[in-house]
Amino acid sequence: MSRFFSLFLLSLALFAPTLRAAVVSGTIKDASGSLTPHATIEISGANLSAPLTIDADAQGHFASPDLKPGSYTVKVTAAGFQPNTVTLDLSDGNRTLAISLQIATLVQELTVEGKVSAHANSDPLYRQLREIGLGSAFQIRDFELKYDVGSFHFAQGTLTFLSPVKGAVTGAIFVGQGRFTLKPAQPIEQREMLRRAHGEQVDEEFSSVVFRYSGDLNRHFLGVAKEKAQDPADESAFSQWQEKVRRHRETPLGFSEFMLNGAEMDNADAEILSSLYNPVGEHSLFEAYIHGAKRKDLRFFVRTRGGAIPGLGSPEEVGLVNFDPEGMDDGIWYLSHLQSEYAAGIATSHQERRFVAARKFKVETVLGGNDHLTSVTTVTFEPLLAGERVVHFQLLPTLRFKPRIGRGRQRVVLPAGEPQSRRIILRYLA
Repeated sequence: MSRFFSLFLLSLALFAPTLRAAVVSGTIKDASGSLTPHATIEISGANLSAPLTIDADAQGHFASPDLKPGSYTVKVTAAGFQPNTVTLDLSDGNRTLAISLQIATLVQELTVEGKVSAHANSDPLYRQLREIGLGSAFQIRDFELKYDVGSFHFAQGTLTFLSPVKGAVTGAIFVGQGRFTLKPAQPIEQREMLRRAHGEQVDEEFSSVVFRYSGDLNRHFLGVAKEKAQDPADESAFSQWQEKVRRHRETPLGFSEFMLNGAEMDNADAEILSSLYNPVGEHSLFEAYIHGAKRKDLRFFVRTRGGAIPGLGSPEEVGLVNFDPEGMDDGIWYLSHLQSEYAAGIATSHQERRFVAARKFKVETVLGGNDHLTSVTTVTFEPLLAGERVVHFQLLPTLRFKPRIGRGRQRVVLPAGEPQSRRIILRYLA
C-alpha cells in the first residue's frame, strides 16, 4: 500500500503543470537616454489583491519580488515627467523592461508677453487690455490735473478715453497743447533736480500724453469732459506708445532702457490686470507718458503697488524717468515717496512692496548624456496682498524652456477663490 501511494504521488508530480515565480526588472530613463533615479513603479493585475509599489534606485534600476504567472500592468511615475504605463505577460518567465519617460507639460496656466506658446496671453482680460481700442472723445480746455508732485495743465485739445475693460476705463490719450511741471518738495531731491534738469523743477510743454491708471481717476477727467469731439484723437499716438513700451532690445542703449525695456521689462497691461482682479483702494496705479517739446519721452509713474520702478526693487512710489537712451540726460530724474506720506510722517525705506513671499524652493535636476539639463522647479509662495492673483517671476534669459514660454519676467494668473497659500510648478528643459 505504501509503495502504491508513493507511485501515485510521483505520477502527479510528473504530469502536473509547472508553476514558477517570475520577476519584473528594468531601467528607467528620460527622453535623452539618461538614467532617471528614484522613480516609482506600481505593478497591478493577475491575482494581486492590491497594487505592488516599488522604487527605482539612484541608477534608475528596479526589480520586483516573485510574481505568479499572468498579465500585469506596470505604471512608472517620477517628478517632472509624464507617467508611462506598459502591459506584459509573465507566463513565459522573467521580463526585463527599458522604460522611457517624457518631460511633463506645464501644470499652471501662464500669462506672458508675446505670442510664444499655447499658454501665452490666454487670460481673457489680459487679451482685452493688449488689444484695447479707443472709446469716447471730448474737447477740453484750461484744465489742470494734479497728482502728487506732478501737475498737468491742458490748454486745449482732445481727450480720448480707452474702451472699458470689465466696466472700468483704464486710460486716456490727450492730443493738443499743454504743460507738465514737477517741483520736488524735499531739499535732497531739489538738488538732484537742479543737476538733472538745470532748474528747480521740470517744466515741459507737451503735444500729447498717454495716461494709464487704475481706480477712480476718471472722475477728474469726466468733470471737464462735457463737449464731445467730432473726431477722436489720432490713433497713431496710442499705437506709437504701445510700440515703445513693448519694444525689447537684447543690448540696451542706456540705463532707462535697461530698467524699463530689459530683462525686468515693465508691462503696463499686466499692472492694470492686477488692479482689475484685485481692486484694492490703497494700491493705485498712475502712469503718464509725455511727448514734450524738448524731452520727447518723459515718463511719470505713481505706483503704490510694487514701487514706482519695479525693476529697482525700491520702495519709493513716485518717479520720473527721462527716457532718452542715446542722450546725455537719460535716466531717473526723480524718485521719492508720496507727499501724503511725508506729511503724515510715515515715509520710510523699509516699506514692503512685494506682492508675494516665496517660502520654499525645490529644484530637481538630471544631467543627460546629450548635455541636456532636465530641471523641475517647485516654488511655494504666500500672497502678501489679500486677493492677489497676478504673480510675477523671472526666467533666466540663457535657458531654453519647454514649453517655450519666452524670456525675462513672466506672469501667472491664479484662479479666483483659491486659498491664500498656493503652489506653482514650473517644468522646463534647459
